[in-house]
Amino acid sequence: MAQVTNPQEAPDGGLTPAIRLRDLRKTYVEGVPVLEGVDLDVPHGQVTALVGANGSGKSTLVKILSGYHAPDRGSRIWIDGAEIEGQIAPAAARDAGLRFVHQDARLVSGVSVLDNMLVGAYHTGISGRVHWRSERRSVQALLDRWRIEVALDADPSNLPLATVSKLAVLRALRTEGDEKISALILDEPTAALGNDDSHNLLTWVRELAARERVGVLFIGHRLPEILSLADRVAVLRAGRIVAEEAAGELDEARLVHHVVGTEIAQFYPDREERRSVEPVLTVTGLGGAKVHDVDLHVGKGEVVGITGLAGSGFEDIPYLVVDPSARARGEVTIDGHKINLRRTTIARRGELGLVLVPADRKNKALAVDLTLRENLVLPRLRSFLRRGGLSRAAEHTDSIQVLKRFGVRPPDSRLAASSLSGGNQQKVVLAKWMSTRPQVLIIHEPTQGVDVGAKSEIFALLAESASQGLSTVLVSVEYEDLAHLCDRVYVVGEGRIVAELSGAQLTTEAITATALMGTERRKA
Repeated sequence: MAQVTNPQEAPDGGLTPAIRLRDLRKTYVEGVPVLEGVDLDVPHGQVTALVGANGSGKSTLVKILSGYHAPDRGSRIWIDGAEIEGQIAPAAARDAGLRFVHQDARLVSGVSVLDNMLVGAYHTGISGRVHWRSERRSVQALLDRWRIEVALDADPSNLPLATVSKLAVLRALRTEGDEKISALILDEPTAALGNDDSHNLLTWVRELAARERVGVLFIGHRLPEILSLADRVAVLRAGRIVAEEAAGELDEARLVHHVVGTEIAQFYPDREERRSVEPVLTVTGLGGAKVHDVDLHVGKGEVVGITGLAGSGFEDIPYLVVDPSARARGEVTIDGHKINLRRTTIARRGELGLVLVPADRKNKALAVDLTLRENLVLPRLRSFLRRGGLSRAAEHTDSIQVLKRFGVRPPDSRLAASSLSGGNQQKVVLAKWMSTRPQVLIIHEPTQGVDVGAKSEIFALLAESASQGLSTVLVSVEYEDLAHLCDRVYVVGEGRIVAELSGAQLTTEAITATALMGTERRKA
């Protein structure tokens, strides 16, 4: 159990940081260190970004600070000048002023904002009744202080994602009595946010850090937002801090080099533009709650993008095409077979060769509590029938081959999907559906929550599959990725396609401008 010593001057005689780590080590399997001598300072009033490839040790470092794992003997941790020895107990972390907002932090849907903000911290009188008037005043004052305009009785499920993320941060920062806040650790808080919401949140967090003199340790993977909003950037590679610089002195190319250890000369794969005359997927008059009269087609072996501003309706298109519960209007044809949008099941669409990888990986694309083998064989169970039953041996052999082919690390089919990093989880999802040999693969946000190294590998997989004839639809807000990977890109404004870009027109700048001006034209 952790012991907290009295606060002291920083070991090097300098200003006491919010968090100081010295020689932090962690080994799960003897001889294979996950963290190896990490030295890191998180100053008060600044945002320190920690970046690294999947498997670099970021999650383990956060779990040590939260008390989930104990550091190895000899590791030293100071919080606001107070040294904490051994495994950090949750109470000791809170007393020292540590607060956490994890990647999967959510407010509870169906419960008011007020109740979400007060969970675990209700004030009651002698009778045991909650002092609702004073609680409402307290929470409202907190929201007003940080200019968050939201009704206390609102359901979080109806709020913008950026607002929900801010509320999660404020909930973590609430104090009781003489409690203090020294450091805030944000673990991938923008993973599920679009670019605009992400920028909104991080600008707000930087203001919070400076105003409250809180040291913020921000774990992230989107390099542009890190470079524009962090004060300092530390790079973790293979369990060691290999670089630590002011964000203003870095650019993306140099940061990528620090993260992966080598230059990525070919981050995007080489592809010849493919304008097939043989349509595999045809969509006509597609409509839904936010989508109107969308017409598009995808040829054999083409990579086609669909994008727009957040909330423009482009995000709904993949689900209208694949999911009958979306109650879509219009016509969809896959390889000559007409689909009844409201009656044809997802399984039948899969049999016809139309599959979807949704953006919500952990809730809709992957069964995180099942093994990798169980996830991979789910869409293909019939192929493993032997004498009336499923052959586990055949499943195991097939799964190992698939994991190796798609570069999943480690390629152990017995592991639970929850044990993998985000990038490796995404490879498993792609492997699961691409192994069914579909005609058309629709992917919503293909690299969401994925580090820069894994992104490059996923891009290479998609390019190779397209060269073998797989028709791919990438639905994403990552304009630069679409400009490099796609043969054509449809841009959506207010639920309608406002442009189709290809050839020399297909640039990051053109997609950005069209998304912005397209919406303005619709309003006009």
